[in-house]
Amino acid sequence: MNATACKPLLLLPLVGLLTSCSRGWACANTEERRVTSPDGAWDAVAFTRDCGATTDYSSQVTLVRRSRSLPDRPGNVLVHGHHTDIRLKWLARDSLNITYSSANPVRQEHLVEGIAIVYGKLP
Repeated sequence: MNATACKPLLLLPLVGLLTSCSRGWACANTEERRVTSPDGAWDAVAFTRDCGATTDYSSQVTLVRRSRSLPDRPGNVLVHGHHTDIRLKWLARDSLNITYSSANPVRQEHLVEGIAIVYGKLP
């Protein structure tokens, strides 16, 4: 096989790497805190998501069934475009209070899995 014929084969690993990054596989979630609902059915999880050197860390919140691991995807409740302090407090089995320190979240849901989400700002 000559050198010209080998060049496309050398590009295959690079194409695979770029494709995996574009699908978000290069992101890592780090759990910061987990609070269980009063009825023990749900965990509210605050975490930091890191998607590499070209993006800022983002603070996020997701709801998962009790004791389930943190999924490798963005939060389904709250997403900030950068790192911010987040506090979680269950008000009832179907009501969660989330307070955070910075303005303008990218995503802010008010009802997830039948749980009402109430927001506030930290001083």
